[in-house]
Amino acid sequence: MNMNKLPWIFCAAVVFLTACGGGSSGPSNPVSTLTFPGTPLNVTVSAGDALATINFSAPSSDGGSAITSYTATCTNGSAKGTQQGTTSPLLVSALTNGSTYACSVVATNAQGTGSASSALNVTPVASSLPLNGFTLTSPVAAEGGTLPVDYTCDGFSASPALSWRNAPAGTQEFALVMSTIPSPGTVKYNWVLYKIASSVTDLAKDNYAIGTAGLGSDGPLLGYQAPCSQGPGAKTYTFTLYALSKPVSLSGSGIGGSEVLSAISASTLSQASLNVSATRTTPSSAATHCTYVRNSVAGSTTGTPAISCDASYAYMASSALPSHTMMSGITATNLQVPIAQNFWASNAWRIPLNPAIASTTTSAVDGPIGVAINGVPIFNPCKQGGCQNGDTKLLGELDSCNGHAGRADDYHYHAAPVCMMAGKASNYWDTHPVGWALDGFAIMGYNNPDGTKATRDAVCGGNTVSTPNAPAGYSYHVTDTSPYVLSCFRGTPSPDLAGQGAKYSPIRQPPVTPFAVSGMSLTGPVDGMQTLQFTSSQSFTTTATGSDSVVNKAGSYQIRYTPLSGVDLVAALALSANKGKSSCWRFEFLTTAGASSQPAQIYCR
Repeated sequence: MNMNKLPWIFCAAVVFLTACGGGSSGPSNPVSTLTFPGTPLNVTVSAGDALATINFSAPSSDGGSAITSYTATCTNGSAKGTQQGTTSPLLVSALTNGSTYACSVVATNAQGTGSASSALNVTPVASSLPLNGFTLTSPVAAEGGTLPVDYTCDGFSASPALSWRNAPAGTQEFALVMSTIPSPGTVKYNWVLYKIASSVTDLAKDNYAIGTAGLGSDGPLLGYQAPCSQGPGAKTYTFTLYALSKPVSLSGSGIGGSEVLSAISASTLSQASLNVSATRTTPSSAATHCTYVRNSVAGSTTGTPAISCDASYAYMASSALPSHTMMSGITATNLQVPIAQNFWASNAWRIPLNPAIASTTTSAVDGPIGVAINGVPIFNPCKQGGCQNGDTKLLGELDSCNGHAGRADDYHYHAAPVCMMAGKASNYWDTHPVGWALDGFAIMGYNNPDGTKATRDAVCGGNTVSTPNAPAGYSYHVTDTSPYVLSCFRGTPSPDLAGQGAKYSPIRQPPVTPFAVSGMSLTGPVDGMQTLQFTSSQSFTTTATGSDSVVNKAGSYQIRYTPLSGVDLVAALALSANKGKSSCWRFEFLTTAGASSQPAQIYCR
């Protein structure tokens, strides 16, 4: 045995106690030590009947040793209640109703107990309901069950239907949070929904209208973000519904899960949870092309659609509202405005995952031809009804980003999505898709991958040059001359080409035949309302209801609008005229001086 090696063997065994191999010629190796765990994170507390529920996530550090337990403590003077467990939440019972307790939680490992979280006050209240009477259920999965693939990113990314019963007395509003713990010390929010009216007891599958959607953890997407864990094995996802004693006081867009939980911590009367699991099941035959679509949306700085895949299609789901400026610079308009669309789950755009050049081409002269990587549809250049009605860009109907609002008050592009593309260096789009055509082939930038100007064949306006980050065989390229993207489909289009009309649900008829305007811009939201402003040099006639006629003198005008939520939405949907509808907007029509130019209206779909 070589005795000179023994010190190093011994050193390796005690590396956590002392530095090894130290010499005066260099720094000593760092000492690795074990210590107490950190403070639990994201702590919230809610009151029940003689009890308090403490929710939390793991500390950012476990001290180098696995956490063995958590302890929640609620104190009121000399009175104290505790509960120990290994996971969140912890239920501290046998408390006195009407007394205010200060509650905190600590983590313990083999070395000892770490620091307690900041104390949060809670006042248990008596309830006429039985213990745990407030329940949350789903018809698609029982407690501890498996979430079907349709509700994950390997299916349609549909949000599941949920139902709740026995909410406590005094409930003014609900908030819903879906979360998971992907790794110790972190919480990921898949769904944040608040300002749900107290009269609501169910959410339908694919809900996008009830409540106000918050920002999930997977990028700038307001709405349900389907489970899409990249790690192996089943992951647990928790739906938690909070019954609130007062409405949520939050404004602005992009409100995240931690912000909502903080805002409702003092007003939570009770909460109900549902735990389900999901496992990745992406079909291997479609995995490569699905990855192309998934990776492509990372290039967008103006919005990110939710992507899910099955064996045949990638599903691009979004509200079709980009974060870049919209409607500015339009000189001919019918006064439609951009509102959120329901391109979610089963209504998402289907992009074929195995595109191939077909024996015959398919016409693309009306309606959507593809979807940009920010989730906004791309139309052909022509006005509705066909190219004989004119080119939208040449007629001045497009904004500075090559988009505008259509007859469903939907925002879409008719040419290269230049404002979206401006978020990256111009040569980025030589090798990364701008969007995806409905036949599954990529829509690339102005150039080939080598930087040369892209050649466009006389068939449909694309070429067969091999392009990274996209399927082989064919690709389209944007240009600044009509038809701007493509003139026909070289591959076999998805069923969405023929069924595109079913994806749109207009809330009103076009208020006016397109006419000339100047100075058009869209601003807001301010006070919750967006404002479309424009100037007309001549009088024009509009309709608000389809059966009226309003004459407007030459001048400057504003169209202000906002989506309804909470009790306002419930009241609007209760009207017989809105039977079967699920979302509504309030519109105000004003002069720039603030005078009403025609009566305000509520439109629903």
